[in-house]
Amino acid sequence: MLKRIKSLMLIVALASCATTPWTDTRQDALRQEAGYLAGLVKTNKITKVQAADRLNIRRIELVGQNPYDDEVFAYYRHLAGERDRKHIDQAESQSLMRKKLAEVRARYRQDPGKPGKTPVFTNFLMELYGLPPL
Repeated sequence: MLKRIKSLMLIVALASCATTPWTDTRQDALRQEAGYLAGLVKTNKITKVQAADRLNIRRIELVGQNPYDDEVFAYYRHLAGERDRKHIDQAESQSLMRKKLAEVRARYRQDPGKPGKTPVFTNFLMELYGLPPL
């Protein structure tokens, strides 16, 4: 009987772990850096492109390069430039980034030869935009 109770407790404990969101500490570090850089942009100390470039340096330090992250970052930086030049506003930039993330998600799910590294930057943006991770 005691053995059965211990087994049930273990099953309940493992089940709760499955429902608890696991965050990658690298994503946390990206989130922290992005917040810091956003403050610099808000006070006009750096441009959005400069912030994107600095975030990219941190991204590569933390996770290295990955084809999915590289593609998503390139588009992220492109949109930052468009915003700096006032060619698009924040709402349009967010809409375009969401579309890009949806496109990348669809391709990632169908990719049989996914790279060995998890696309941490892409997942960071997925979280930022309220989308589920890859």
